[in-house]
Amino acid sequence: MKKLLLPSTVLLLALLAATACGGSSPPPAQGPKPAETGAAGPPPGPVADTRPAPKEEAAPPSSEEVARGMKALDSGDSAGAKTAFEAALKKNPKDADANFYLGVTLEKTGDKAGAEKRYKEALAARPDLDSAAVNLGALYIDGGRADEALLVTRQALQKQPKNPALHTNLALGLAAKNDAAGASRAFEEAVKLAPNDPMIKVTYAQFLGAGKHLEEAAAMLRAARPLAKELGVLAAIGHELRLVGAFSDCVPTFDKAIEAKDAAELRTERALCKVGAKDDAGALEDLQTAVKKEPNYAPAHFYLANRLAQGGKFADAVKEYDAYIRLAPKGDLAKQAQERAKLAREKAKKK
Repeated sequence: MKKLLLPSTVLLLALLAATACGGSSPPPAQGPKPAETGAAGPPPGPVADTRPAPKEEAAPPSSEEVARGMKALDSGDSAGAKTAFEAALKKNPKDADANFYLGVTLEKTGDKAGAEKRYKEALAARPDLDSAAVNLGALYIDGGRADEALLVTRQALQKQPKNPALHTNLALGLAAKNDAAGASRAFEEAVKLAPNDPMIKVTYAQFLGAGKHLEEAAAMLRAARPLAKELGVLAAIGHELRLVGAFSDCVPTFDKAIEAKDAAELRTERALCKVGAKDDAGALEDLQTAVKKEPNYAPAHFYLANRLAQGGKFADAVKEYDAYIRLAPKGDLAKQAQERAKLAREKAKKK
């Protein structure tokens, strides 16, 4: 079974930024924002949700129904998987595998309460099933239930002390309780146990960045980069490098990502890295390419408008702000786009 199901990057950013430093909760920001003149506001990322898909490593199925459900789950057929696992549980309500995989299926489809119940049932049937403990702990962390996450994780660690995912969940739970020192020790243990797992390093880097340990965070991300085998993980590393101000590392990371897939979202992220690196011409080129390649990707229009306004091309900037508003009228950047479009119109009239 796959043992790692970490909370998403978005959730980690919010959780860790609020807790890693201890004391009262600061706003969910991490490290310096890109120094884009006239372009305050949130970045478009994370580029991809880096939470691993619930594909499970081959394991001896406990029944034909479980085997069928695992196959359906692996192929993306959540409905078929759910039906198969429920059939297995009708035959044996204490089937730990069926409960666990049904929990994975339910969580994948957004039923977190159902997933929690099934993970608990799996652990009740097989207390040493660390996969269920990892997923249940991550579910609690996602929901801001740090005490419950720590309880289930510590119980599981008594049985599986060498599981790196459990140590990662321990670190996240401790961070949520403002125990930065304990969280650091748990992260270090997780990295030691799984030195080739890039996502554990990325998660640790997020924690370090939230605590303003920017150089250490950048070093951890550099160590993670050559280990990234998937585009989403590589893009997440680039995104985090930008957030900690490591622009000279951020740009080549997205160079590699764009070699694999030349997408507007990746171009936009690289453009913001280039802004931080003071490469205004390169940023402008990336953003122009992004809106040409994928005209419906709204953030590229917003950031292109900022670049155009910075260069004094106010009429062109208005068009791009309007494009963002048309594509994302309720987007995170909509209010800023409206305000800046108004200002750009006024300046365009004065020229």
